[in-house]
Amino acid sequence: MISVEAATVLGVLAAAVFLFISGWVSADVVAVLALTTLVLSGILTPEEAFSGFSSSAVISIAALLMISTGLVRTGVIKWIADRLSSWTRESYPRLLFVATMAPGILSGFIHIVAAVSIFIPALLRMARRSRVQAGKLLMPMAVCGLAGANLSLIGASHNLVVNSLLQEQTGRSFGFFEFTPVGAVLLAAMVLYSLAFRKILQREEEEPRDRAPQDPIGDLVRRYQLNDRLWEIQVTKDSPVCCKTIGEIGVGRRYGLNVLLVLRGGRQLPVENGEFAIEADDVLAVAGRRDRVETFTREHEGLVLMGQPVAEEEFTWSAFELVEVVVPPHSNMIGRSLREADFRHRTGLVGVALWRDHHPIRTGMRDIPLEQGDGLLLFGTKANVRNFRPRPDFLWLYKPRKEETVPSLHHLGPLAALIFILVVVIAALDWVSIAVAALAGAAAMVLIGAMTPLVAYRQIDWRTLILIGGMYPVGTALQKTGAAGQIADLIVLLFGSLHPLWSLLAVGFLTILLTQPMHSAVAALIMAPVAIQVARQLQADPTVFAVAVVVGASASFLMPVGHPAVLLVQGPGRYQNGDYFRFGIGPVLLVLGVIALIIPLLWPLRG
Repeated sequence: MISVEAATVLGVLAAAVFLFISGWVSADVVAVLALTTLVLSGILTPEEAFSGFSSSAVISIAALLMISTGLVRTGVIKWIADRLSSWTRESYPRLLFVATMAPGILSGFIHIVAAVSIFIPALLRMARRSRVQAGKLLMPMAVCGLAGANLSLIGASHNLVVNSLLQEQTGRSFGFFEFTPVGAVLLAAMVLYSLAFRKILQREEEEPRDRAPQDPIGDLVRRYQLNDRLWEIQVTKDSPVCCKTIGEIGVGRRYGLNVLLVLRGGRQLPVENGEFAIEADDVLAVAGRRDRVETFTREHEGLVLMGQPVAEEEFTWSAFELVEVVVPPHSNMIGRSLREADFRHRTGLVGVALWRDHHPIRTGMRDIPLEQGDGLLLFGTKANVRNFRPRPDFLWLYKPRKEETVPSLHHLGPLAALIFILVVVIAALDWVSIAVAALAGAAAMVLIGAMTPLVAYRQIDWRTLILIGGMYPVGTALQKTGAAGQIADLIVLLFGSLHPLWSLLAVGFLTILLTQPMHSAVAALIMAPVAIQVARQLQADPTVFAVAVVVGASASFLMPVGHPAVLLVQGPGRYQNGDYFRFGIGPVLLVLGVIALIIPLLWPLRG
């Protein structure tokens, strides 16, 4: 008979899973609500409730994020990406091999979102150069990045979470490279799958071979469908709008138009706020729907609609540039609109269009609260683009010149790389715990000047840390109340009479199911206590079942919301939700194959 406490924990867990899937409340808020409920119900003491925030897993994740930031800012990761891109030439199979193997190996040692965010612009450049659709590269990259996270203990947050729970409940922890053979087999299988089944992501609109390979602006104009949204309006000498400001005539407020720049006497002038005054003979370059432009010119005498300045293959305002960024999972802009953030005034850049749910949004986009994974098309002077530092609120997708990290810090690259190598070596030799080694490495990055403490704090994904810290005690509650044992009883009831391999597969399969609609670390937090209980009831080695949870949690392939790395490629790859399932079902089967065949070879099921 299930106890009241266990039933309460299972009820809280079911409600949390429902909220994770529905998306009605942000994941970090769900974690805090679940934690609060368990404390108020008396199931967890305050000390137990807050233990997650002081766990070695949370500290390690935060410190490793700082180290990844140091490697990015000093140009180490970009140097690797550039060296690899020079090797690909125009061979699509070779390009695909580099696009999958390199991020896969890298994500085994640095934060996977950092690896993916660096490789996205690099792969977009390579795709344009080779005239290959970006969608044929980016999803395989994300899948292999997730697989490569199994190469070491620090490869993913869920690795550290499972290791921490395993140590708490059994006194045994993973070695730094203990499941590297599993990760190597899995990564190799994913790379081979990507090469063998690359036509799954083939689209009917193949890139024309006679188009210039370096036509990114034309691609942006077409993708965001700006051809019918950009206009030039002449202000005649007798127009009443002369000497009035943009704000006074209500271009944006009344007509929903966006004045991008003003052509005056051969000069191209930026319009950074509504205080810009219009003069006679000005030409206003505006973005908006044709009917609104016509209404604007009709209601104001002396305004003449001249037509569209943007052709299919060019962008004629030479002093200005179009750039594209994406909103990452840890952005402070999530839930805020560009207008609310005073983005135009702070950066000098104008939001022209928003990419969400596989299509562009142009009308009223400045007032739409941003979501993670949104693509943004920005417009501004070359100087403002050059001075724009997107991190941590945005990541570059396209910039006219090569992506800049922080050039003044590039001389620190070798030292930053050395710090990272020392962290890996010290942790691998088990001289100190991973949390201590990572924290020392993060402090060293600050001391050498790779980043200031403020920059380091801004780069930490606080939402993920709150999510993990809030859900971590749920694992304690599952164990404390016997709820984990109840779930384990059900698995053993169904598969206990068979070979333990079937119970191992059941644990892996349930983890894979949970990690599709929610963060992989949360899936691991839920399944790790259950897996350990299943192993105990079968008198098997808990380590084997814990590894199955680690590997299963990395299989966030079927939905874009399961992992930030998968979500980041949705916009630039122009993927539909069905693309994830069509391409991802094969890797899921490969993960199950690794759980069934490789894990039992490396760890005997019977402890």
